[in-house]
Amino acid sequence: MASEEDNLKNPTIDFLDSIRSLAKATASLLALFTLLVAVSIVADAQVTVFVPGKASGDFGNPVVTLVPFVPALTVTGPGTIQITYVSGMVQFGIGLITGPNGAPWDNGPLQTPLQEARGVAHGHVNNLAALIGVFVPKSRVDAPGFQAIDGTKNLTPAGIVPSTLFFIGTSKTINVHGPGTLFLGINDEGVEDNGGGFMVQVTGP
Repeated sequence: MASEEDNLKNPTIDFLDSIRSLAKATASLLALFTLLVAVSIVADAQVTVFVPGKASGDFGNPVVTLVPFVPALTVTGPGTIQITYVSGMVQFGIGLITGPNGAPWDNGPLQTPLQEARGVAHGHVNNLAALIGVFVPKSRVDAPGFQAIDGTKNLTPAGIVPSTLFFIGTSKTINVHGPGTLFLGINDEGVEDNGGGFMVQVTGP
């Protein structure tokens, strides 16, 4: 038959057991919180870049001033990239300004970067000096001598294919299928008299 002492619980042992259980639970919660924070940071890679008004990447024709596109975000695998205009204006021509959607303009015999991308030239455009971009696969970026300029004008051993350029304007979401770098630029061939630029926020995987 159990004695009265056997039936009594030791309060010191109970207290220590409670402390051990609480410590284990706290450690588990801390590990889970750390994992969630790490996942959140990886999922929300975000940068803000400035795209100068002269950054035409040598696209379009004719080009006098050569300013490469701006590298914005490099990703290591497939995912979704969100591009959002934040602020700024581009000055072009003589005292003219525009936001990221660009300006309507009679471009005469000239060719803008986006016109080159479509294989057309001359005439009226609706987006002169607009914010534009291109996603370049890692294999191309890593090629010897790569520069973020028009790869069809014999100015660099490895450059950007004009047909891959796209309009961004105030915002654009793109899905990429592998590693590479997003570059940003301006839809204007005659950038020698341009000024200003756009602040752009880019979020990706």
